[in-house]
Amino acid sequence: MKKFTILHTIETAGPGGAETVVLDLASRLDSNRFQSIVLLPREDWLSRNLRECNVPTFFVDSKAWYDFQLPRGMARLIRKENVDLIHSHLPSQNFYSCAVGLLTGPKTVATYHGALELAQSQGLRGAIQLSTVRRAADAVVVVCDFMGKMLQEIKFPAQKLVRIYNGIPIERYEVPSDGRLRRELRISNGTKIVGTVANLRKTKGYEFLVQAAGKVLAAAPDTRFVAIGDINQEIAKPLFEAVRQLGIQDCFHFLGFRKDIPELLNELDIFVLASVSEGFPLVALEAMAASRPIVVTRSGGPQEIIEDGRTGLLVPPADADALAERICQLLCDPERAIQLARSARSKVASAFSIEKMIASYEHLYEHLLGGRNGQ
Repeated sequence: MKKFTILHTIETAGPGGAETVVLDLASRLDSNRFQSIVLLPREDWLSRNLRECNVPTFFVDSKAWYDFQLPRGMARLIRKENVDLIHSHLPSQNFYSCAVGLLTGPKTVATYHGALELAQSQGLRGAIQLSTVRRAADAVVVVCDFMGKMLQEIKFPAQKLVRIYNGIPIERYEVPSDGRLRRELRISNGTKIVGTVANLRKTKGYEFLVQAAGKVLAAAPDTRFVAIGDINQEIAKPLFEAVRQLGIQDCFHFLGFRKDIPELLNELDIFVLASVSEGFPLVALEAMAASRPIVVTRSGGPQEIIEDGRTGLLVPPADADALAERICQLLCDPERAIQLARSARSKVASAFSIEKMIASYEHLYEHLLGGRNGQ
């Protein structure tokens, strides 16, 4: 049986959900059937992790979306490595991959991860990119039904859309709590910790989390909030000021980017995701796998992850009052919090494992490449 060469490519390279999906796909596909190579714009978090997994990684960047350096470099790589299928992620790379695929012959799979991608695809540039993908892609993967509906509204053919939920390696988050976070923050075992894991971006709703924290701390002062994720200083500046004005700077801690997410998650009493827009957030799955009770906004894909009142609590986006109320409910009712956490752990194990995600992508690749199987 022919081993197919898959070129994975994405327009970003730092730590994030879409980048993690690329890493998992490139490193976990069945090596007896698929050979993965990856094309990135630059060295960063993703390339370092791919190197640790021994995945061949190449680099080509472009100065502007109409620059031909990237498509030329991609075409050369496709011919040199005899690529059978290009799997791209995020709007610009989806456009380049579909355009180059038309010229060089491989099948093309384009993936859209969140509503923000479509919001940023406005104007002439966005229209050209979306139109090219709509016409040229052999399949368009969406990570949740919410995204599928959005693409159908802008005339993507339903028969091209394939929904594949993100998955995680559940066992990675089954680690015992070692007390590192409490030692780091110098807090006692009786203090409750409410935390989030999200890079500081506008869509993550940090301003509402800070407001909610002020309300929670007024009712439950023996609580600490932690925010884990890469810090964008421009976005962070007004957040730091809001924390100062609320007088909660000793109770709200920005920890920055961390590699020890599983260990930190297992020390949280409650996990919160306050986003105003989401696709299918991996971190919600990770918190569920760590058996944490979670409070998440109805911001797109999360409604397909969480069953409100059974596997977690859902609140409206951009609503600090509702966020604070739900956090307080769980702080005051630890038995309910434990019950939600157990149900969440069961749900993620049955529906959102990394094995299930990988098998779905392998099935899609083989379906598209069936006519090229040289048995």
